[in-house]
Amino acid sequence: MSRNAISLYVLKEVVTDLGQVFTTKDVSENIRMKQAHLNLVDHQQYHVFVEEALSDHRGQLEIDEIKKLTFRGSRWKKIGVPLEVVTERHFNNSSQSVPEPLPEPLPEPLPQRIFKKELSIIPDIGPQYARDNLLTSKMRKHQSWYRANELHLPYGTGPGPNDASSYGNMLTRVDGEAGRNFLTQEIFEVTLDRIAQVSGVVEKYRLLHNMLSSQPMCFNLFGPLVRDYDLAKNLLATIVPEEISEVTRVEIEWAPQPVTNYLNDHTAFDAFIEYRTEDGQLIGLGIETKLSEPFSQKVYDRPEYRRWMQLPDSPWCPDSWNKVQAIEYNQLWRDHLLAIALRFHSESTYDRMRLMLVYHPEDINCVHNYSNYKKLLKNDDDSLFNLPLDQIVDRWLSAVKKDDHKKWLRSFKKRYIDLDLSKGSF
Repeated sequence: MSRNAISLYVLKEVVTDLGQVFTTKDVSENIRMKQAHLNLVDHQQYHVFVEEALSDHRGQLEIDEIKKLTFRGSRWKKIGVPLEVVTERHFNNSSQSVPEPLPEPLPEPLPQRIFKKELSIIPDIGPQYARDNLLTSKMRKHQSWYRANELHLPYGTGPGPNDASSYGNMLTRVDGEAGRNFLTQEIFEVTLDRIAQVSGVVEKYRLLHNMLSSQPMCFNLFGPLVRDYDLAKNLLATIVPEEISEVTRVEIEWAPQPVTNYLNDHTAFDAFIEYRTEDGQLIGLGIETKLSEPFSQKVYDRPEYRRWMQLPDSPWCPDSWNKVQAIEYNQLWRDHLLAIALRFHSESTYDRMRLMLVYHPEDINCVHNYSNYKKLLKNDDDSLFNLPLDQIVDRWLSAVKKDDHKKWLRSFKKRYIDLDLSKGSF
């Protein structure tokens, strides 16, 4: 550990918020500084590291050292503060610097955009995972970059609540609980409502703290539709071929109940949209989302699955019986089975069910597995289709009119799709 472990970004923000004259410990004891350096703050040389970092970056921080070896470390002043107004009165009554009003106005601070440009060269992206595949490594770094440069937050630990390993894509406990993993306050509220249901496969810690997970990505994409069926109708019309009269239901992390009537397992749709067409049909759209993780690496098979495959209107080819459970697309098969079960259940109200696979445009393996799975289906089957994230967001951007909707979708693109934005940061 050394001065190099001190985040320049956080250092800049803390110094900016302090008065015109301050000490090293005013910086090192700042709560934001401590939160950003949890793995360093207990080190016996922590205050020394901060002082050395202040000295190393004094030009970028626009500060001058004016006295060494005070009881709170070196004393600093911001460039532009006349030296004659820097007196001991700033420190007589408080450990924090509380400067008197200056006789002349100080120069305006550097524009934020200039500072962000500097930071993009040396971002505090935090620790990564050496065994990631190419796409996951790229996405983890991008989420780490987004946390540091867009959210301006320190990194946390994970991937689980009891894990102590630090990763750049993890949010701290405080920031995760505050909803910083979500693009808008409304999406965070939808997420809290879903957590409160205490059902399904919602993993609270992963959802709130892991920026790399596809689960918060799903909420960030479909969350605004949960409370706004007019918006849902407008956006869904860019995806499905039917003329839509109304959207009647939008759920995230949903499965029909009771599970014993369907697949009798924990399979669920990442999102589900129910809508009625202009000719009166009721249609359900199950949605499976992928960001960078592969399909489940376990093989599942059970009698309930085979029951739905044996239906007269089954979408699977006769020779697919011993192929569908392959590890490459076992999860996709189970999601597809759930859609078919929901359509053909004896009490079903649906005239049609579809499953849509949503994936990142750079996820070549996902596309490959999807293509191979499609070969196991009958040629005329239309119960399964796929769309990459970039196409969905571009279609939605062309359909929305409100500024807040455009802002949400542009933020989504920056967070998940435009990976080139973070390319120069590593």
